[in-house]
Amino acid sequence: MMFEDPVHYHLPVLEDVFYSPSDFHDLFSFLETELPVQSTSGSETNRLVFSLEERKRRRKISNRESARRSRLRKKNHLENVTEQVDRLKAVNRDLKNRLWLATHRCQAAQSETDRLRLESFVLQQYLVELHESLNSMQLH
Repeated sequence: MMFEDPVHYHLPVLEDVFYSPSDFHDLFSFLETELPVQSTSGSETNRLVFSLEERKRRRKISNRESARRSRLRKKNHLENVTEQVDRLKAVNRDLKNRLWLATHRCQAAQSETDRLRLESFVLQQYLVELHESLNSMQLH
């Protein structure tokens, strides 16, 4: 059957576009205008020629709708970028906190390392003195 094939659209379908009744009236008012008289010249035969005013009016409507869609896209983009900035600020704040904590722990570990090295040096000196005392006692 001829109706079993799916219908494919080549143009995007705008789902979030709302038109008021006056928008529909403006968009389709060209259907209410009288058709122009066909010219006898070969180039204009069987062709609808709209008046300059009608074309200006339709272009104005089209431009307004295009501007509205553009503003909506710009608004959505701004909201997305603002959300992304907020997320990145939170991530940055978290990374700064983690860096501060790691730096603090590193400094504490360095202080502990320095303390243990000093203690090791003191104990080695004490051990050397004990060996010397033991050796001198064995000799006497």
